[in-house]
Amino acid sequence: MKKNFLKIAIIGVSLALFFLSLTQDAFVTFYNGSKHLHSGLECFLMGSTAILGGGLLEWIIWITNPLSLFSIIYLTKNNRIAIKTGIAALLLAASFRLWSEVLGSESGSMAKIMSFKAGYYLWLTSIIILNIGTIYYFINMRTRKA
Repeated sequence: MKKNFLKIAIIGVSLALFFLSLTQDAFVTFYNGSKHLHSGLECFLMGSTAILGGGLLEWIIWITNPLSLFSIIYLTKNNRIAIKTGIAALLLAASFRLWSEVLGSESGSMAKIMSFKAGYYLWLTSIIILNIGTIYYFINMRTRKA
């Protein structure tokens, strides 16, 4: 019973932070002489279609979301692949912080990233929590079997 509670807590906290991130601004860009706020919800909904507008790298970052979902599914099934998918998601999400530009338009023009906002950091924190919790869960599960 305690293991199920731990899984529920890990997934619940991670998803709560993720959904909270959707309500916040994720980052600010400067494009065509003006600043543009990008909300977490906008990034989540439009990220999957970024590849259609030429945003291959932006789409690869968006793949973090399905990887996190796979990690949650594998965790619920006690499959250690959850650790690998979680780490892949974390590396992709964290790498976005190193970017200085994103696709500004379908013409291929780039927009300078001015700053990262709470939405990005909440999204990243949700993935960090998922990873720490997943690793802790499997370590805890192994030590209880031994």
